[in-house]
Amino acid sequence: MSTAKPRLLVVDDEPDMLDFVERVMRRHYEVTRCSSAEDAIEALDRGEFAVLITDQKMPRVSGLELLARISGRHSRLVRVLLSGFTDVPDIQRAVEQSHVHGYVLKPVDSQRLLAAVAQAHAVRDGAPFVPPEEV
Repeated sequence: MSTAKPRLLVVDDEPDMLDFVERVMRRHYEVTRCSSAEDAIEALDRGEFAVLITDQKMPRVSGLELLARISGRHSRLVRVLLSGFTDVPDIQRAVEQSHVHGYVLKPVDSQRLLAAVAQAHAVRDGAPFVPPEEV
């Protein structure tokens, strides 16, 4: 029986947020960190991940753009977006297009992040999407 943890890729241009997500998720996942969407695409091309958590607001390529670019190639990947309130309409459209399984509004706390990842797994597997306020 394998005891290997599933792999999680976290993408954020802020080192403090990368540190935070790694601390919260490392008990449950093997965490790989990327500071740009371009680096994340390379990491995804090199190996399989169970979960992708990405910030929305990043230089050059936004989190939503990253998720749209990879959506066809990584169908089993659980995709969670971290975002500020101003992006909610764009996020809702991404949820409807199945680019995003869940999202967490900033400021992020550990319990909301864990709940959002759990909910995102369920959404990927066919459960209805539940907005963050209800998680």
